[in-house]
This record gives sequence, C-alpha cells and structure tokens, in this order.
Amino acid sequence: MSSPSTSEKIKMLKDIVGPENVVDSKPALLIYARDASPMSGKVPIAVVRPGSTEEVQRIVEWANETKTPLYPRSGGTSLWGAVPLVEGSVVVDLAKMNRLVRIEERNLTCVVEPSITFGELEALLAKRGFRIIMSPENGMGATVGGNFASHGTGWGAGPNFSNQGDCVVGCKVVLPTGEVLTTGTMANPNAHGHFYRYAFGNDLTGLFCGSEGTLGIITELALKIEEMPGALGFTTFGYDSLEAVGEAIYRVRRLRIPTIYAYISTGWTLDMLFPEKAPWQHTIKFVVEASTKEILDIEMRRLMEAAGKEGNYLGPQMAEETWRERYRWVGLFGYKLGMRAALPIHVPIGEVGPYLKKVEEMAREIKDKYGLRVGAGGFACDRSCVIIVVVYFDPSNKRETELALRAWHEIKGKLFDAGACPYRMGALWADHMPKLGAYYDLLKRLKKVLDPNNIMAPGIMGL
Repeated sequence: MSSPSTSEKIKMLKDIVGPENVVDSKPALLIYARDASPMSGKVPIAVVRPGSTEEVQRIVEWANETKTPLYPRSGGTSLWGAVPLVEGSVVVDLAKMNRLVRIEERNLTCVVEPSITFGELEALLAKRGFRIIMSPENGMGATVGGNFASHGTGWGAGPNFSNQGDCVVGCKVVLPTGEVLTTGTMANPNAHGHFYRYAFGNDLTGLFCGSEGTLGIITELALKIEEMPGALGFTTFGYDSLEAVGEAIYRVRRLRIPTIYAYISTGWTLDMLFPEKAPWQHTIKFVVEASTKEILDIEMRRLMEAAGKEGNYLGPQMAEETWRERYRWVGLFGYKLGMRAALPIHVPIGEVGPYLKKVEEMAREIKDKYGLRVGAGGFACDRSCVIIVVVYFDPSNKRETELALRAWHEIKGKLFDAGACPYRMGALWADHMPKLGAYYDLLKRLKKVLDPNNIMAPGIMGL
C-alpha cells in the first residue's frame, strides 16, 4: 500500500478534528518552524489543533498508520530548539487544551490541561485562596504542560522544590502507540483523585518529566497547590565579587531560609542593560515567603545576616518591583539589547561563584572573537543554581546571527566540559547526548520500545 500524499494526509486530519482545526497555509506553517530561540527547524506539512485527549489519541493512531512524525507544542516560547527536525512532520498544537479541569481541594491538587498558562492558572486558583508552587518568569505565555515536559523551573524554586517536576503528582499521556496512560494515584480508577505520585512501583510520572514530547503527548497534569502565603518579604544586596555572590547564595540555601526566589544579576550585564547607572555591583534579589508576618520577620532577620555578611544592603525596592513584574520582566529587559541566544545551565549551589567567573571570562573571549556581547544571571534552585548565559545579536543582520549561533554552541561546549548540566534540552543539546554513555543508550532503548515507529518528536534530545 502506497503512502498517502500530503493532501490526503491533511484531509485525514481534517476528518479527525474538523477543517477549522487544521492549518496548512505556508505563511502560518513558517511560524511553527521556529520557537523563541535562534534555531530554525523544518516547515511542517500541517498544524493540527486537538481539543481533547480522544482527539489526540486519534491523531497519534493516524500518525502510526501513515508513519508521520509529530511534534507537540503548547506555548512555543522555548529557548532551546523545540522545533520540527524532520521533513514531512505535523505539529500538534495543544493551544485549545487550556482548561483548569478541576480543583481537588481536599487533596491540595488541581488538574489542568497542558496549554493553560501559569498566569491564567494563578488567577483562577487565587479566587479559591490557593496558589501554584512554581511558575516560570514568562508565566503569562509559558504553559504548564510545556514547562513540565522540559524540566522547567522558576519562581518558587527554593529549599523545598527544584523544578516543575517536583510539583506534579500525576499526568495523563497519550503514548506513541495511541494508548492512554494515567500515572500517580489515579492509575487506580477507584482512587479519590490525584494526591500521591509514588504509589505504584516505578515513578512513571517522572518518565515524562523532561521528555519534551519524545515519549508521548501529555494531555492532563495534576499539580500540587498550597494556601496563599500570609506574608512576603523583599530585599536586594550588592556584592563586589562573584565569589561573594556565590557564598551568599550557598549560605542562604544551607540555612533553609524560605526564599521563593533568589536572582543573581552580574555587574557586567547590568552595565550593558543600564549604562546610565553603571558601574553596577553584582546583585541578588531575594523574595521570602512565610505563613505569618511574625514568622516572616524572623526569616528576614536570618536572611539579612546570611546574605549581608559580605554584601551591601540595597533595600527592598528592586526585589519588590521584580516580583510585581515577574511575568513581564524578561520581556522588558531580556531583549533590550536585541535578540538573545539563551543558554540556561545547572551548576552546584556551592560552586556558583567559580562558574560565574568562567562565564565572565567567556564573555570577554566572545567579545574579542566575535564582537558580540554576552550577559549572565541566574537563580537558586534547591541544590543547584540555574545560570543563564545570553549572547545578544541583531537578527536582521545575517552575519551577526551566524556568529551568535557559533558563539552559542562554543559556550555550550565549554560549559558542558566544565561540568555544567543542561537546564532544558530540545535540539540544542542533541550533539552532546552521546557523551552521556549508558544514560543516552538507555534513553534510546526506551524510545524504541515505547515509540516503535519513531513518530514522536524524532531528533529532539538526539532521540
């Protein structure tokens, strides 16, 4: 039997979800060959927008029958090359699946569809006196499903949580074969909702955390929720050296001060962003939460002592402004110097200073070699710190864009060889995956077993 033509495939998709939910015009498809990174992928033959788990299931079954690669997408805000990598593929745009399904108040969880944004979810939960535990800095556009599927983190990553995976107790996934799997307590159809993740043997929820669409399409997630905090505290400190920055972050974490955000801005990056106020010290903005004002006062005194040991107290204003603009400030400042090639990495919480020194040296090297500016910042994330290295360039300048990509990959290789670990993977880190040896080999074997026709996001993470 011959393979169906592109037009025949598109007709089949329209039969599944309706003509209004299939996009096949070339200008629209060009958008789906990109994400928010400077990487570009293959233009898909179509974009399909399912509205339910059942429609996703039928699309996956169709993809197996026609041997058509699928690339799931929710917000499209990724910075690491979450783009189609194979010709003839279809993007499964989950934008319609953006509901808060229910709040399981007695379980302290909520169930959501993958494309609800953090901003939307936060507003809905607040009406009931609850909050999500963690949300990324671009939470007005970032989706819950995309953040979970790519090991995302952000606000809330303090001494108790490191990434979005820690905040998820179960999920519903359409596997590459079209079967539907529910993980966590709801694997038992008689369970009273989602309330515990590690109930039945292996942690299958964790299998899909960070899988980036390679092992199936997530259609529901159950998130931990908590009572709104009774009090928030803000403060900012300035430091003369990166070593002092690293020591302050380490001391605050070791003392388990309940920060929900501790953001590092390097002085050389602030000098580029705000030259009218240069020279800047290196700064750390702290946000602390507590259940009562009395407890907050105690924790803020501990923070002032720990972070202020080698730092200069700069007051609460900068941290409080960042909190108020937490879902907008990346857009306000992240692209102030042009397009950015962002490279987020994890480094040990106790080695932040030395790693930032390495990045500072690389920034000088890239400036000398390519004429491009490099900035860096980062935030505490339990036992690691996410350092975000940014190469700025003018996307309208083809030569500068090519140089930025080369610099991006050069920095990536040096940091990997220095022991840093990727924050998120996509296509960006695919060339480094073979260096992981047995770990990468096992991922490939899992992929082959779960996805025998290799239809789910082929090429992402080098799989």
